[in-house]
Amino acid sequence: MATELDVLSAISQLGFESLGNYFYGTWKGYAITMRKLSARIYYVDAAVRLDKATMALRRTLARAVKEKGLRIGGTEGYTKNRISFSVSFSGQEEAFSRLRERLDTITAALRENGVAPADTCFLSGAARPDSLCLIQDRGVLNYQPVNAAALRQQGTQAREKAEENQTNGSYLLGLIGAILGTLVGLIPNLLTAVYTETIYSILFALIPICAMLGYKLLKGKMDTGSIIIVVVLSLISVPLMVVLELAFYFVRDGFSLGFALSRSVQLLTEPGVLSELGGELVKRVLFMGLGIWVAWRFMSNQTNRSAVQNSEAQLASLRPFPAYQQAEDSMQN
Repeated sequence: MATELDVLSAISQLGFESLGNYFYGTWKGYAITMRKLSARIYYVDAAVRLDKATMALRRTLARAVKEKGLRIGGTEGYTKNRISFSVSFSGQEEAFSRLRERLDTITAALRENGVAPADTCFLSGAARPDSLCLIQDRGVLNYQPVNAAALRQQGTQAREKAEENQTNGSYLLGLIGAILGTLVGLIPNLLTAVYTETIYSILFALIPICAMLGYKLLKGKMDTGSIIIVVVLSLISVPLMVVLELAFYFVRDGFSLGFALSRSVQLLTEPGVLSELGGELVKRVLFMGLGIWVAWRFMSNQTNRSAVQNSEAQLASLRPFPAYQQAEDSMQN
């Protein structure tokens, strides 16, 4: 069975470069990204341009690669800019041979089904892009054709925007936005709790996500302080959620909203009530901790530092596009 070291060695031998858990290069004319899922399972993303991924295409590709032990992979197996395949190295076959065969299978299946390599700029949509680079596609780094000038311009804009926010961003406005976002994130949690009498940990992740979006929308300063504010508000939202649930039941019984809110707060301060709700509060705090963990990547990616680092990483991965150079050579000859 191939070890993780065997897989990494095979990837390197086939000419792929690395950035963290991402590996990128070209194969049979396609820009390819390999994303590590586990020690012996990787997603292989092929850069394409699809106006619409029809069900017929999905089924045809799935059948074409299934015969070779592959499947369409990822929570988003298709986007307009990439198609993902899941590759396992858990068999007895040598990692190098297995990977090479899988890449051949993927690229052959794409060509046989009329899915050509991406040939327009990911950023501008312009024809004949001259470079390739790792770039964010729906939260995932992907190796895509781009025009180098467009990428450098985007990098300049990202740095300027980060500098402007760092200078003029407001913690106060951001806090107001985060509070509003927290309330928005509370709504689906409250509706679920009062109508189904159930809470779901994944819904708790909406609270920090909405809080961060609200903070950013009102032009809060996007630094480490923004994450601290969002985390604190998310934790405060746990007892607030309990208060609002109690208030809901009072309103349903015919009491006014003002009375319902004040009475709900009073209840939480009465002797014995908090001890009765202690187990439920602990569970919700744990759920909120899980929600913050789920949302952490999203939140950290919103900071100025992260924006600049992402831009620098994209520029560092910039490479000439072989297809463009071949077209230039053909035109000159």
